[in-house]
Amino acid sequence: MPGGCRFSSTCFAEAGTSGRQRILAKAAAKAVKERLKDKARKDNLKALQCAAGLEAAMFGRMVTSDLLARTDAAVHVAHAFTVHPESTESDYFSAIDDLLREQEDTLGSGHIGNVELTAGLYYSYVVVDLPLLVSNLSGCPREQWIEHRSELAAEVLRRLVHLIATVSPGAKLGSTAPHSYAQWVMVERGNAQPRTLANAFLKPVGNGQNVLEDTYKATRHLTPGLTRCSGSRRAPPCGMGPIEHLSPALDPETQRSPLPGLAKWAADTLRGS
Repeated sequence: MPGGCRFSSTCFAEAGTSGRQRILAKAAAKAVKERLKDKARKDNLKALQCAAGLEAAMFGRMVTSDLLARTDAAVHVAHAFTVHPESTESDYFSAIDDLLREQEDTLGSGHIGNVELTAGLYYSYVVVDLPLLVSNLSGCPREQWIEHRSELAAEVLRRLVHLIATVSPGAKLGSTAPHSYAQWVMVERGNAQPRTLANAFLKPVGNGQNVLEDTYKATRHLTPGLTRCSGSRRAPPCGMGPIEHLSPALDPETQRSPLPGLAKWAADTLRGS
């Protein structure tokens, strides 16, 4: 019987002080036990202890009525921002009601407005708490995550790395077709607090002719100091464009990996290989 249900039965049993209350408490405890005879219901209760599905195991679950049902997020996603000054463009549009125009001999105008569109080179940063991910997926205590590492957790991590680099937000697909892949991906593993490279862009880049080249240069200046401080393990990065400007901080020419290899490296670190 799950711990939460034992707690419920005990509360009912100990709450009664009068004879009638004791009877009600015993009846309530009996009702709880009867409900737990249903295997499907017991499986559902067990699922609550394992974050109730993959989505909650990765991104957490907030429950106001039951503290024990809350789940901390194992995947932390920072807001993406452009590495250069933003520029917007106004898209003026109108909506015409064709049926109204035909029936009432009017122009049929229904709405006019404008939408601001922008495009940019974004820096996106994601952290995966491996012990918490394994704990959420398996239900084990966080401290015992190494003993409970599974192929499921490794596969989740492999696919997550791949999807982060290849899937774009899906808003306004019909009018913007925002289908672009990441230009550069770096994956690190460490035991200390994760490190973002956001400070490389405290001063927006883009004064030159090539925004991507300037971005690589800004990253190159920040990374060596962070590496000396944190000592993180880093996989060979996956990059496109003028990645020679990352050298010598990241040595891209001698340590270059395709995206599938990068995702596999991340999964293998969880497997322990």
